[in-house]
Amino acid sequence: MEIYKFLREKGKKTVSDVVEVVGLTQPTVSYHLKSMKEAGILLSERAGKEVYYFINEACPTSGHDCVLKGVDFHN
Repeated sequence: MEIYKFLREKGKKTVSDVVEVVGLTQPTVSYHLKSMKEAGILLSERAGKEVYYFINEACPTSGHDCVLKGVDFHN
């Protein structure tokens, strides 16, 4: 959830960016990013050697806005 919240607030970020904020190891963050991407929650794009992850605004199953988009994570 912390990874999702960070990407939602900050936009496209690398694995290293996420590691610095959430306080998990790089392999752990990479595993979670991969799982979230496979589930359709995240998308990624490569820029040179870096891979940037960002929120998939469309629901992976229906193409409509994702239900998580409307969740207030600040409470």
